[in-house]
Amino acid sequence: MASVPLAPQPLPTPLLRAAAVHHRLVDAFIQLTRTELARQRDDYARESLNELLDVLTGQLAAYGPNAAITPLVGMEAANQP
Repeated sequence: MASVPLAPQPLPTPLLRAAAVHHRLVDAFIQLTRTELARQRDDYARESLNELLDVLTGQLAAYGPNAAITPLVGMEAANQP
Protein backbone atom coordinates (compact mmCIF):
# COMPACT_ATOMS: atom_id res chain seq x y z
CA MET A 1 0.00 0.00 0.00
CA ALA A 2 1.44 3.37 -1.03
CA SER A 3 1.52 6.16 1.48
CA VAL A 4 0.13 9.57 0.70
CA PRO A 5 2.44 12.45 1.70
CA LEU A 6 0.84 14.89 4.06
CA ALA A 7 0.64 18.55 3.16
CA PRO A 8 2.94 20.68 5.31
CA GLN A 9 1.10 22.21 8.22
CA PRO A 10 1.89 25.68 9.56
CA LEU A 11 3.74 25.71 12.83
CA PRO A 12 1.85 26.84 15.92
CA THR A 13 2.23 30.54 16.72
CA PRO A 14 3.86 29.95 20.15
CA LEU A 15 6.50 27.79 18.48
CA LEU A 16 7.16 30.45 15.85
CA ARG A 17 7.48 33.12 18.55
CA ALA A 18 9.92 31.00 20.52
CA ALA A 19 11.93 30.32 17.36
CA ALA A 20 12.07 34.04 16.60
CA VAL A 21 13.36 34.80 20.10
CA HIS A 22 15.95 32.03 19.86
CA HIS A 23 17.06 33.18 16.41
CA ARG A 24 17.40 36.78 17.59
CA LEU A 25 19.40 35.77 20.66
CA VAL A 26 21.73 33.44 18.76
CA ASP A 27 22.34 36.16 16.18
CA ALA A 28 23.07 38.71 18.93
CA PHE A 29 25.40 36.30 20.70
CA ILE A 30 27.28 35.72 17.43
CA GLN A 31 27.81 39.48 17.13
CA LEU A 32 28.91 39.73 20.77
CA THR A 33 31.32 36.82 20.31
CA ARG A 34 32.80 38.36 17.17
CA THR A 35 33.33 41.64 19.02
CA GLU A 36 35.09 39.86 21.87
CA LEU A 37 37.16 37.81 19.42
CA ALA A 38 38.39 41.01 17.77
CA ARG A 39 39.63 42.23 21.17
CA GLN A 40 41.35 39.03 22.20
CA ARG A 41 45.10 38.63 21.92
CA ASP A 42 45.33 35.36 23.81
CA ASP A 43 45.57 32.44 21.36
CA TYR A 44 43.72 30.03 23.61
CA ALA A 45 40.82 32.45 24.10
CA ARG A 46 40.71 33.14 20.34
CA GLU A 47 40.60 29.42 19.56
CA SER A 48 37.83 28.90 22.11
CA LEU A 49 35.80 31.81 20.74
CA ASN A 50 36.24 30.55 17.17
CA GLU A 51 34.91 27.15 18.25
CA LEU A 52 31.96 28.87 19.92
CA LEU A 53 31.27 30.80 16.71
CA ASP A 54 31.22 27.53 14.78
CA VAL A 55 28.58 26.14 17.13
CA LEU A 56 26.49 29.32 17.06
CA THR A 57 26.60 29.71 13.29
CA GLY A 58 25.57 26.06 13.01
CA GLN A 59 22.57 26.76 15.22
CA LEU A 60 21.66 29.79 13.13
CA ALA A 61 22.04 27.78 9.91
CA ALA A 62 19.44 25.31 11.22
CA TYR A 63 16.83 27.97 10.50
CA GLY A 64 17.65 27.79 6.81
CA PRO A 65 18.73 30.37 4.24
CA ASN A 66 15.73 32.64 4.91
CA ALA A 67 16.40 32.76 8.63
CA ALA A 68 14.64 36.07 9.14
CA ILE A 69 11.67 33.93 10.19
CA THR A 70 9.43 35.96 7.94
CA PRO A 71 6.11 34.47 9.13
CA LEU A 72 6.64 36.42 12.34
CA VAL A 73 6.23 39.87 10.86
CA GLY A 74 3.94 41.72 13.23
CA MET A 75 4.31 39.16 16.01
CA GLU A 76 7.10 41.06 17.75
CA ALA A 77 4.52 43.33 19.37
CA ALA A 78 2.82 40.25 20.81
CA ASN A 79 6.02 39.43 22.71
CA GLN A 80 6.18 42.81 24.41
CA PRO A 81 4.90 43.14 28.00
